[in-house]
Order: sequence, then structure tokens, then C-alpha cells
Amino acid sequence: MSNETIIPSTPREGPAALQCLRVREENAAASSVTITREKTALGIILVCGSYMMYSMHYATMAWMGDLFGVWQLIFIRSFAMVLGALVIKPAACREVIKSPYKWATALRALFQIACTFCFFAAAKLMPLGQVTTLYATAPLIIVVLSIPILGEKVGRASWAAVVMGMIGTVIAANPAGSLNLAPTLLAFASGLFWALTVVYTRKAATRESTQAQLLTTGLVFCLVSGLLMDWTMPASWFEIGMCAILGIEIVLAQMLFLEGYRLAPASLLAPLEYQSLVWVSILGFLMFGDVPTLQTVMGATLIVSAGLLLTLYGNRRKPAMAWIRPRRSEADRGSERGRSAACRRR
Repeated sequence: MSNETIIPSTPREGPAALQCLRVREENAAASSVTITREKTALGIILVCGSYMMYSMHYATMAWMGDLFGVWQLIFIRSFAMVLGALVIKPAACREVIKSPYKWATALRALFQIACTFCFFAAAKLMPLGQVTTLYATAPLIIVVLSIPILGEKVGRASWAAVVMGMIGTVIAANPAGSLNLAPTLLAFASGLFWALTVVYTRKAATRESTQAQLLTTGLVFCLVSGLLMDWTMPASWFEIGMCAILGIEIVLAQMLFLEGYRLAPASLLAPLEYQSLVWVSILGFLMFGDVPTLQTVMGATLIVSAGLLLTLYGNRRKPAMAWIRPRRSEADRGSERGRSAACRRR
């Protein structure tokens, strides 16, 4: 009895059933490839929008720097993050309280605070162009950390985009002079902490909602900045309106950033951060009359090229992420449609 082979009751149910099963599996795999490709493309678009909003936000903070202290501006934007998260999803507070991952998300917020502190501390001790150049190591660190922490596979196109973006950043920032040890370490630390923020954002994206992460981050920022700030009351409705704009910008930037990293791998999105330098140059010209130098234009060209390289070829490192599927002949497509119709009739 143990050596007997079980044969389908009728020949029609054997090969035909297996064929239908294979067709269903092929259709499911094709659908999965399409969904993954669309989600990745949407993640890239959202992160690009996020860095544009971040650039607008920091330009607004620079413009308001003569009106309020830095920690007060951070407190205002943090309060807006908390308020925005509760308005968009009132249940976010209950979700944060019950979440077993709230402390990990709070750790991510502390990384972000440390990044902000190190960046502004370095900017007081060395030219901003040099700080920006050293801070631009963050995307490379993100790609490196995404391998052991997130288990992502990094393709040659992503590495090439990272290197191209870093070269463009160095050219655009146009650093000059010798580097002092203390501010150099602070600038590098800023890039490291931002890389950790991004990687842990991706790690937490599958465990908590975007609104819960936004709420936790805002609460941590409010607590730290509230202890360190010197409060100055807005003197006019115009200043109150600018505070509101500052809050709206950070809520949009954070929402786009968190949602984008939920949809696409961190190593794929990391080089897109270089485009911030392009936005900063444009906003600097529009808001402060700063004319981009030749080095900035040359660097921006490399940065945009890195983003295009990443977008077009970064997804091809895995078969499931392929942008282009092999072409099939009309006969193959017709045969597949016929098999699918036969399976539906069965």
C-alpha cells in the first residue's frame, strides 16, 4: 500500500488542475511585481517631496532666526507635529501608549535631536559649507547600515548614485581651509545620527503607523526643547502666522518622509537626500538673494544625475523590484489569456 501512487480519478483533473495552479501562481507573482514596483515608485516620490518641504522648513527657520531662539522654533514645530498627528488620527495617542515599540521610536527621536544639536554646534565653529560637506556622508552611512540592521541588498547602481551624489555635494559646498578636529567630529556625528534616524524610521515603519511615529517624535522634541528654550512671545499676527507656517511645513515633511520610508528600502532612498542642496540653493536665491555659484550649479547637476540613476536603475537589483519585465510575444499573451479563462471556467 505504501508503494502505491495516487492517481487523479480522471485524466482531465490531473494535468489541467496543475496547469491552472501554475497559471494562478504566475498571475499572483506578476501582480506582486506590479504592486512592489508601484509602491517603490510612490516611496521615491514621497521622499523627494519630503526633502523639498524640509528645505522650505529650514529656510523658514533661518528667516525667523532673528525673531526667536532656535530651541523655541524647534518647540513650535514639535508642538505642531503633536497637534497634526492627533488631528489626522485621534487614536494615535492610544496607539502610542499600547505600542510595545514606543521606546524604540523615542530612541529614533533622540537620534534626530542629537543630529540637530551636532549640526548647529558644528556650524558655530566652522563654515556652513564644510559642515554640509561632512554631513553629506549620511546617505552613504544609511546604505552601509541598511545591510546589517535592515537586511537589505544594495546593488551597484545604488553605490554609484551615493558616490556621485557625494562628489556633487563636495563640489557644490566648495569647502576651503583646514578642518579643526572638534567641529569636524561634530559634523560627522550629525551625519551619523541622521543615518541612524533614517534606518530606524525604515525599521519602525512596518510596526507602527505614520501618525504614531509622528506623535512620539513630536512629544520627545517638545520635552527636550521645552527644557532648553527661552520663550519669546510673538509680537504680531504676522509672526503668529509664520509660526503656523513653520508647523505646517514640518508636519508635511515628516508625514511624507515617514510614509515614503514605509514603502521603499532605505538604501534606495538614501541618495535622494542630496537633492536638498538643490532646493536650498533655489530657496536661498528667492528668499535671501543668494546667487548660486558655478560650483553649486556643477554640483547640482551631479546630484540630479545621481537621483535619476537611482530612480531608473536602483530598483533592478532584485527581480521582484524590476521596472521592466521581459517582453512576451502576442502568441504567449494569447495563450496565457486562454489558460486563465479555462481556469476561471473550472
